[in-house]
Order: sequence, then C-alpha cells, then structure tokens
Amino acid sequence: MKTNSNKAPHPSSQRSWWLTLSALGVVFGDIGTSPLYTFHTALQSPIVKTADFPLGVASLIIWSLLAIVTGKYVFLVMRADYHGEGGLFALLALIGGKKSLASNLRLPLLTLLILFGAALLYGDGAITPAISVLSSVEGLQNSYPSLTLFILPLTALILVVLFSVQHLGTGRLGIFFGGIMLVWFLTLGILGAFQIVHTPSVLAALNPCYAWKIIQEAKFTTIFLLSSIVLAITGVEALYADMGHFGRKTIARAWNFIVLPCLILNYLGQAAIAKNNPSAWKQNVFFELIPHGPLSLLFVGLATVATVIASQALISGVFSLTAQARDLGCLPRFLVIHTNRLQRGQVYLPTINWLLAIICLLLVFSFRSSTNLAAAYGLAVIGTMIITSIAFSVTIVRVWNYPRWIGACTMAALLMLELPFLFSSLTKFAHGGCFPLLIAAVLVGIMTTWHRGRCLIRKKIDSCSLEKLASIMSTCQQGLPGTDVIIDFNSHPNYAAAHALELIRLRGPLRKQVILLTPVGTAQSYVPLKEGLKVTPIEPHLWHIIFYYGYMQEINMPHILKLTAPQLGYEMKEEETFFLLPRETIVEYRGKEMRRWQRALFGWLSRNMSYAPNYFFIPASQIIDFTWIMRV
Repeated sequence: MKTNSNKAPHPSSQRSWWLTLSALGVVFGDIGTSPLYTFHTALQSPIVKTADFPLGVASLIIWSLLAIVTGKYVFLVMRADYHGEGGLFALLALIGGKKSLASNLRLPLLTLLILFGAALLYGDGAITPAISVLSSVEGLQNSYPSLTLFILPLTALILVVLFSVQHLGTGRLGIFFGGIMLVWFLTLGILGAFQIVHTPSVLAALNPCYAWKIIQEAKFTTIFLLSSIVLAITGVEALYADMGHFGRKTIARAWNFIVLPCLILNYLGQAAIAKNNPSAWKQNVFFELIPHGPLSLLFVGLATVATVIASQALISGVFSLTAQARDLGCLPRFLVIHTNRLQRGQVYLPTINWLLAIICLLLVFSFRSSTNLAAAYGLAVIGTMIITSIAFSVTIVRVWNYPRWIGACTMAALLMLELPFLFSSLTKFAHGGCFPLLIAAVLVGIMTTWHRGRCLIRKKIDSCSLEKLASIMSTCQQGLPGTDVIIDFNSHPNYAAAHALELIRLRGPLRKQVILLTPVGTAQSYVPLKEGLKVTPIEPHLWHIIFYYGYMQEINMPHILKLTAPQLGYEMKEEETFFLLPRETIVEYRGKEMRRWQRALFGWLSRNMSYAPNYFFIPASQIIDFTWIMRV
C-alpha cells in the first residue's frame, strides 16, 4: 500500500530502541493498563453466563486487539501521516481540509465529521487519567478496606503531580516512564503465563471460535458485553495521535514485540483464574493474579504508577491535536512549547494541560469510582475510531489514488468491526456516555466559530493590499519620529496591510518608519536568523519583513530588527520603536453565518489567545495593543 511522501526524519539505529522504550512510557500506557478493569467489567455484564464464559471474554478481547490495533492502526492507518504527524487532523490536512478551512465559510460534511472525531478524543483525554489512576488506587480496598476513604484524595493528589510534570516534555518523561512500563508489561506477561502453566486449557481462547460462540449464546445481549470489551482497546487512538512524537516504526516495534504478547498472556491468565474459581467473578480478577499480602501491596503500587503513566498517552495526544488544530486554523494561537529538537511532534501546551487537569479532578469527584467512569469511556473511543476509518478510506482514494471500490471496501471492512462496539457503547449514554459527546459538541462549536470568524475577516481584508497601503502612506502627512512595527501572525501581507490601514483610520498618520513583520514557523528545529530573513522595500518608509524560524528557537524580535538595519538603511532606536499587536472583534454583523453568541465567543477567543510578548521577548514598554473592530 502506498504511503504519504511527507515523512519525518527517521531516527538513527542507535536511538531506535531508546525511542521504543520511550514509546512504552508515553504511547502504550492507556491500552497497557486496560487489563486492570476490562476483564472484571466484562464479567459483570448482564448476560447469561456458562462455564466457558471467561474463555469467550478472553477470545473477544484478544481478537479485538489483533483486528483493530494490529490490523487497522499499526498495519493500515499509521501509514497515513502529514509531515510525520498522525491523528484525525493529519488526515484532514492530507485530504485537502486545510484548503477548505481557509477558503470556505461553510465547511464540508467530512470536515465537520473529522472535527467532531478529534473533539471526541479530547473527551477521551479527560476521562483516561481519571479512570486509569482511580482504578489502580481502588486496588487498595481489596487488601486494606480501611483505606477506602483515602482513595479519592490520593487519586486527586496523583493527578495533580502528573499534570505538574508535563512541562518536562514527552521525551524526558518517556525515558523515565518507559523503564517502569517495561517492568509493568513484563509483570503482566509473567503473571499471566504463571496462570496459563497451571491451566493450559485456557489457550483455547486463542481460537476465534470461542469469541463467536459467546456471541451466539448471548444473542442480542452481546451488546452489553461489547460495551465492556471496548475498554480493552481504549488508547488505540493515542497510537495514531502520538505518532508525531516517536514515528510509526517505533510504535509498531513496541506493540508487536512487547505490548501485544504481554497483554495476551495477561488476559489469558485472568481467564484461567475466572475459569477455575467462579466465585472470583465478583472481585476484580486482575488483583487475584497475585496472592494477598505485602506482595499484593507492592503490586498495587506498581499498578498505580503504571496507570499514572497510562494517562500520558492521551495527554500527549491532546497536546498534538491542539497544536495541529492551531496550525490548520481551527483554534486560536495557544502557546506551544516544543520539547525535542529531533521530534517536532513533541509539544507541551500549558493552557491545555491545566484545563485537562481541572476536568479530570471534576470527573473523579463527580463519578467517584472507576466502574461509574467506565460508562463514560467507551463511546468517545469508538466514535473517534469510526470517524478515523471513514477519513482513512477517503485518504486511500483522494491522496493515494486507489480506485474508489478499494476505498469503499476498506471502509466497509473497518466499519463491520467497529459499528457493533458503537451500538454497545450507546447503551451507556444515559449513565455517563453523554459526557464526552458534550465536550465534543462544545469544542466543535468553538472550532467552527473561530473558523467562521477568521473567514469573515479574510473576506474583509481582500480589498486591502500592500500597494493600497503604500499609496495612502505617500499621501499622508509626515508621522511622528520613530518606527511602528506591525506584527502579522497570519503569514499573509494583506493582513498586515489591513492592520496598518485600520491604525491610520484610528490614529491618523503612523510613525515615520513602518515595518510589517511576518514571523513564519517551519518544520525545521533551527533556522539561522540571517538566512531566514527576507526584507522587501515597498515604499521609501515602508518595508515588509518575513523571518522564518525553527520550532525549537526562541525568537527575540528586537534583536531580529537590529539584524535588518543594514538592509533598511537606518538604525532603529529602542525608545522610538513600538510593536503594534492587533486583536480582531466582529461587530455589527448582519449576515446569517454568525450568530450573536458566536460573535461574543470569537471576541473572547481573540482577546485571550496567547500573547506575543510571552514568547517573542517584546518589552512591555514598546507594546501598543489595539482592538480591530471589524464591521462586516
């Protein structure tokens, strides 16, 4: 099958296994801690159970992992990347969504569907840390019931610590977490193998006929069982969303050689315990893998650490998606901090980080148990998976130029696997499943509002140009001494010209020298400043400067202006140089595309997006912040 040509640089062979270890700590934490609650939740399903029920559950889980994780994601979907990035926004960029976002006020149905799927992953990213940490800490009540009162406070404390260390970046966290997760996966495999040795008949669960048999026996009640089985594949979207952090080959290597074998062994081990001891079905079978006592406390400790790490997969995925959404123009500028020179996808977003932290804490104290949270979990996961299947099938046709029938067959095959899980997850809608849908609806509202506002502004500035600005400036009387630097973050000179014209309308003539400054980020980690500067004279006192910078560079705008002095022909004095930062607000809009609440939301987003001085080192005394009131 063809792959996208926009590839991220491949890591050297010396780094590949270090990256694999890091991937264990970042990408696979969520799916790797699913054994904590999946088998137990499935055993509680309200269906008729036979003696072979545990084998059927194990078979369903194992073949779901093989079909969806290995078959769909590792073998197929992860071959579709956009400059090394994965996730639904990467698929949107591949199929031309970036162009449609820039030019169309009304978005196509497929684009809206992809936006909704990406927004669902935000809901998943909020639930995952809460359910993962809570489920492991709940293991205390099995061995020490007296500690039950401390479960919620301890969970909250762990979550606060987890979000507090995100600024270190997924690279550093991955190396540290990766070693722990390697111990975790090996422990899962060894404990499962120990039970298999004592009950080798459980290996029959590897036969998919057992999965089919339990579906036939359960009949229509299978829908309740599948709503539990889907928990085994939660975190699978993180594999794709986090691809920019480590690359496809690294993730595939970790999955095929470490994660998958250990998960299969552990689920078989749990099936062995349940088969030999039906009375254990009421307990969490996972914690029966090891005898009660001091060793079990150590095991709970390891499980707690592993679930804390498990949260990293979705947190990192949300960071990646937000950065991609910002680049596509779906969200306003958030401060994005790149944490690795070799992997552009490794990012940290402070605002998103603490917003997720607050939502996670609210979830913990609202739902109060992992069983209650499990009801809210599966729907977000499977919804994102189905939308990914649709978008990937379109990519096969539009980007890789395969015949339509191949795309249709691919979509049909993937949906046949996933639609039963969707229908089963809908049974939990009233019990918490509506929560991720609510988050997704709010986020889609924010993204479409921001997109529409930007489109209306773009139409407004179509009549502006550098030539028009030069003509008006040549007829204006001489301005004050000094330099006005008008910063344009839209990578389009018409925006800078429109901002300058608005300033002339508001204040009269600008200062004697006017510079339109456009910073442009690149896919490189570092661009030499002198090589990245492009100075274009427009009129004797008007210049347009574009500077290209790498994603790991700290940009000092006053210093950049000093570097351009030889080309400008004069040296700017710091006390006479002022940076003008516009913020756009839409008022007096009489069209039907943007309602009053959307105008208010767009204005709020414009006022609160990341402030340039925070990362461009502009002194506060040299800033002139003004609101551009757009009457469209």
